[in-house]
Amino acid sequence: MPVYFNGTYDRNLDAKGRLSLPPAFKKQLEGLVRVLPAPEKEVDALYVFTEDTFKVWVDSVFEAKGGFDPTNRSHRMVKEALYGAATTLEIDSAARISLPEHDRKKAHLDREVTVVGGDDRLVIWDRETYAARQAETEDILADFFD
Repeated sequence: MPVYFNGTYDRNLDAKGRLSLPPAFKKQLEGLVRVLPAPEKEVDALYVFTEDTFKVWVDSVFEAKGGFDPTNRSHRMVKEALYGAATTLEIDSAARISLPEHDRKKAHLDREVTVVGGDDRLVIWDRETYAARQAETEDILADFFD
């Protein structure tokens, strides 16, 4: 079943680094999720995928490069890095996920976060970082539709 996330939600991480999932996403996220720091240099955030959408996303990364070539050392290294960076997390009975401390540090997440639906994934941003990025995004959006 396809998963599409949209919307923007301000949340607070608890003292243990747990994120209470926005109600709009609870129905689409069941059981296990994959969390990893965004691999793009300019993105200080965490990506949250369902088990199925994570694999589809990794495959799409290689499709953009002509497909995964197992004989290509760089392809193998990138695939290993993506799977190695991803942590499989269980959604608890209160619809929370415990974000690993090393991932929170890499994405500069403290207490106040913004959770954004990004089509096939959730993107978790530090709230201030997201607000600054939104100012830039508004300009890009205006130019795009001009």
